[in-house]
Amino acid sequence: MDPYPRRMRLPSGIVVVGVVLIIIIGGFLFLSFAQVELGDVAVIVDPLTGTVSTVGDGASSRYFFKFPWANMVSVYVATDTLNMWTDIDPQTGRTAYGDFPAVPCLTQDGLGVEVDITVRWTISPSNLLDLFKKYPGGDWKDRAIVPIVRRTIRDTLVEFNAIATIQQRDAIQVELETRLSESLFEEASLANAIILGSIDVREVALPATFIAAIEAKLASEQLAIAAEFNKTKILVLANATAQSAILEAEGLAQSRIIVAEATQESLSIIAGESGMTSVELTNLYLTLEALKEMAQTGKVTFLIVTGEAGQWILPLT
Repeated sequence: MDPYPRRMRLPSGIVVVGVVLIIIIGGFLFLSFAQVELGDVAVIVDPLTGTVSTVGDGASSRYFFKFPWANMVSVYVATDTLNMWTDIDPQTGRTAYGDFPAVPCLTQDGLGVEVDITVRWTISPSNLLDLFKKYPGGDWKDRAIVPIVRRTIRDTLVEFNAIATIQQRDAIQVELETRLSESLFEEASLANAIILGSIDVREVALPATFIAAIEAKLASEQLAIAAEFNKTKILVLANATAQSAILEAEGLAQSRIIVAEATQESLSIIAGESGMTSVELTNLYLTLEALKEMAQTGKVTFLIVTGEAGQWILPLT
């Protein structure tokens, strides 16, 4: 007996077939194994059966199997952003754009403005399949969303005048959100798959000439207000001065009346006691007042009085 028996060997053809089968099965499994990332939904297109299906909901990452010949397209369904703005570098003069330039449109009074805006939206995973069938190239953003945004901005801004675009910016943004949400929902080709999140109106850029005109008008209005204030101030001061003069004149007149009445009463008393008539006493009073005024002028310094007993020199100072 042979102490070293020979091992049974498989025919070489069977070995080759086995290896080929292992490779085929391994390749099949490798090509059938796929992954969809967080925020994406996988669209599976089977060219043999002509079917299109989706895998995932965007809420988590997952692995799955598909036929090796089926194509997988990942579609981002989480919050997407559309930036439409234009910026000019004041130093270099170079112009930069967002995803698209700012939207040019007209206001109610025919003034040309440019709206810088950011629009955010999500895609409904349950409606993605219908959306993909209508836009197999996945270009619904360029072909549908962007035109709708532009049209909605123009239709909205034309209802506001140029001044309102400055004073009612919040109201314009609310109106744009409402109209844009309705427009995206009513667009049949989007299959109710686009859900508007929010918008941000960065700027409604007015022409430089219009801004200059507004600034000039404001400066003129400020000057007019200052002039009106000065006018009122002058009138108040003038009125106060006039009232003061009137009161002073009234006081002076009243004091003279009081003095005259007192003088008249005094003369009456003196006339009664001295035996002089009122006419004589009045003439004497007027003479004395005249002499007093003459003395105050400084031109007359003495008075010569002549009587039966002789002459007297009366100094007046």
